[in-house]
Amino acid sequence: MTVWPPPSRHGLRPGAALLLGTALLLSACTKPAATTQTDTKTPSGASSTNNLDAAPPKASALNVSVVRPKQGNLSVARSSSATVKAALDSNVAALTGGAVTKVLAQAGQSVQAGQVVVQLDDSTLRQALDTARIGLQNAQINLSQTTRNTSQGDPQLQSAITAAQVSRDKAAQEVQANQKLFTLGGLSAADLKTSQAALAQADSALSLARNNLTQNGQSGQSSLALLQNQVASAQVSFKQAQENLAKASVRAPFSGTVASVGAKLGEYVNTGTAVFRLVNPGSLSAEFSVAPSDAAVLGTGTKLNFSAGGNTYLAQIKAGDRVAGTDRLVLLSARLYGASGLPVGSVGSVRYNVKLAGGALLPTGAIQNDGGSNAVYVVGGGAAVRTPVRILAESQGQVALSGVPSGAQVIYPVPPSLQDGAGVSVGTAKVGSP
Repeated sequence: MTVWPPPSRHGLRPGAALLLGTALLLSACTKPAATTQTDTKTPSGASSTNNLDAAPPKASALNVSVVRPKQGNLSVARSSSATVKAALDSNVAALTGGAVTKVLAQAGQSVQAGQVVVQLDDSTLRQALDTARIGLQNAQINLSQTTRNTSQGDPQLQSAITAAQVSRDKAAQEVQANQKLFTLGGLSAADLKTSQAALAQADSALSLARNNLTQNGQSGQSSLALLQNQVASAQVSFKQAQENLAKASVRAPFSGTVASVGAKLGEYVNTGTAVFRLVNPGSLSAEFSVAPSDAAVLGTGTKLNFSAGGNTYLAQIKAGDRVAGTDRLVLLSARLYGASGLPVGSVGSVRYNVKLAGGALLPTGAIQNDGGSNAVYVVGGGAAVRTPVRILAESQGQVALSGVPSGAQVIYPVPPSLQDGAGVSVGTAKVGSP
């Protein structure tokens, strides 16, 4: 007898086989309750676990860029407005009053030291000089005559003394002889007294002659001293008149270029009035003001650049007082080279560098401030190491600091998520500035 459908080779009918397959599938999908861990295979063949107490898998290293600090000085470029000045720049004034009779130089004209630029009316001054000259001549004549008269009077008075001395000696001899005769009784007492009276008269005449000589000498000396003083006074007056006349010619005190002429022909100028301005273009300088801290750096001889009119000139700081003014700024002056064509009073700018500090130079962005302290992240052993630093100076995106090891790899830019000890891998490296 034939059975349909036929049984399988295992002796199961098709319906029974279907029921058995379904039971096995449900058994495979059901986890036993007592089982807490099941090993599975990842697509790569590695074993994994779903143990909740196990540590999470280690994260991959953060890729960073680094910069190596460069030892050097951090400087800052600064500029200041400057005005062109001349060391020899003078408003030449009239030293006496008078009307302008000649203007002998115009603005822009070069003149030599001592050259007359403006001439004032000097007619009155010339008359005063002539009067002083005559007064000096008269004083000299009076002195000469008195000196001659004094020298001529002395021999006559000396002769009078000699004659008086002879007369006195003769009278003395007669008195002596008469005294002997009177003793012998050969001369009367009256005759003796007469001879004695003649001797007394001769003594008086001699004394008078000597007195005349003395008085003449004293009088002559007094007269000579007085006349000598008069001559000296006349010489002073004459010299003063000469100087007053010279003041009527207003001259250039030094060689240079006439910047302007204020005096006009026929105009009267008073003493002290500026009549022209003289500048020596070979002594140009730039004057500018800086803060006291910059002035301390810009010592005598420091070189800088001065720009004006589209051109740049070399300048060098000159010696001078370094006292801050009322605006708390220090006025400095720098000598200009090759700038003779610049007009005095023109304005330009000076540029100079100021050293702020010396140390390890890094970009400002490499510095992190955590909890009030400054630090950088240095790569060490494959990890970011937070390293405290001290900022010495900062300018224009750069910072000079201390505390960074020599040759260190400083992370820059710093990723926002970077933490101390985080694993890092170096991608690119630079040296010094950003």
